[in-house]
Amino acid sequence: MEISEQIGDAKGKATTLGNMAYVIADQGDIPKAIALWEQNLEIFEQIGDVQGKAATLNNMARVIAQQGNIARAITLWEQSLEISEQIGDVQGKAATLGNMASVVGETGDKARQLKLNLQAALALGQVHAYVVLVTVLNNLVAADESNGLVYLAQAIWLTLRIQAPLADTIQLIGVLYNRVPQGDELKALLGTMAMFFCKRRGEGHPQLEELQKRSIEMILGAADRQGIDIEEGFEAWFVQQRLNDLEYFFPRLNQRLEEIVGDGWLFDPSQVSMGE
Repeated sequence: MEISEQIGDAKGKATTLGNMAYVIADQGDIPKAIALWEQNLEIFEQIGDVQGKAATLNNMARVIAQQGNIARAITLWEQSLEISEQIGDVQGKAATLGNMASVVGETGDKARQLKLNLQAALALGQVHAYVVLVTVLNNLVAADESNGLVYLAQAIWLTLRIQAPLADTIQLIGVLYNRVPQGDELKALLGTMAMFFCKRRGEGHPQLEELQKRSIEMILGAADRQGIDIEEGFEAWFVQQRLNDLEYFFPRLNQRLEEIVGDGWLFDPSQVSMGE
C-alpha cells in the first residue's frame, strides 16, 4: 500500500472516531467520548494532520467545558488556537475564539470575553463567514454596552445582504428599534424592513405569524410616535414616508445604519455582496 493510501485510511479512521465521539458524548458517556477523541488526536499526530488536531481539540474543549471543567477546556482551546494561527486557518481560529468567549463570559471575565469576541469577529470577516459573524456581533452588543449600537448596526447591515435566519433578523431589528429615540424615522424604516423580510423570506417559517405581528407592532408604533392616527392616517403616512417604495426605504435604511457604524467596522463592508 502506498503511503498516501495509508494516510488516507488513517484519516478516515480518525474521522470515524470523531463522529463516534460526538454521538457518545450526546448520549452522556463523556469519559468514553474523550477517550475516542484522544485516539483521534494520536492518529492526527502520526499523519501530521494539524488542522484535524486543532478541530479535535476544539470539539473536546466544548464538551469538557459543558461538564464544568473550564480550566482544562480553555487549555485545550488555547492549543487549538495556537495551531490554527500557525497554519493560517482563519475559520478554525474564529470558531475556537467564539467558543472560548462564550465560556469565559460564564466565568465572569467580561473583559476577556469582549476581547475574544472582537478577535472572532475580525477573523470571521476575513473569511466572509457573515452568518456566524452576525451572531458574534449580537454577542458583542451585550458584552460592550458603550459600542452596542455600532455592533448592532453592523449586524443588521449584514442581514440586508445575507440569508440570515429570519427570527434572528427580526430580533436584531427589534433591539435596535427599541434603542432609537421616539419619533426618529429610523423606527419606521426598521419596522418596514422587518415586514419586508417576513414577506420575502417567511414562507413556511414556523414562527411567521409571531414575527409578522412583531413587525406590524414596530411600524404602527413608529407611526404613533410621529403623531399619526393609526385608524385614519396610517396608509397616507406610509405612502408619504415612501415606505411602500423599496428603492427608497432600503437605501435610506442602509445609509442610516452606516452613519451609526461610522469608522467602527469590524469587517470590510466593500467585500460583502448582496445575496451572500
